[in-house]
Amino acid sequence: MTGRELFEKLLASYEASYDIERTCSINGDMYDAHAAFNVTSAKYVLVKKAELWRADCYEHVFFRVKDSFTADDVERFRTQIASYIEPQLVRGGKKWPEKNHMYTYITGVFICENGVPEEVKQAVKRFSFVKNYKWTIRGYSEARLLVFDMENRKVFGSRAARDLVKGYTKAAVMGPF
Repeated sequence: MTGRELFEKLLASYEASYDIERTCSINGDMYDAHAAFNVTSAKYVLVKKAELWRADCYEHVFFRVKDSFTADDVERFRTQIASYIEPQLVRGGKKWPEKNHMYTYITGVFICENGVPEEVKQAVKRFSFVKNYKWTIRGYSEARLLVFDMENRKVFGSRAARDLVKGYTKAAVMGPF
């Protein structure tokens, strides 16, 4: 399976729950797709006006198919999160996210056709971005990084993406990704 085929397969699995935009530009860098998801949970008594609590949860996933993946790509993604993705997509250009914001996951999915060097794997594993809003009263945002190494048939990611890596590894056991 090629990286492009894996990309199409991943997008097909996201289509049911996510709003997908193909070819997305973030500060001049082009991504093959951007998938956005949101869900609201609420508890109320008898009528919806008597709401006890509400929690809004979001995720933004950025997909990119590349020939090679470098440590510069990891840093570029971190810079894009800090300069545009978090301030604009999470907070909407405001000082804080909306009142009932619980969390936002910012996920980068990079599909690499060629092998990934060991030092880049270590940079991915060390990748971290967490931002709390008003001591988490307004929730938090966390970035996750997931890399598919097509040459070696491996998937790895940052610590925050541990569950994603586990899930995609199990899926690959059933068949080649």
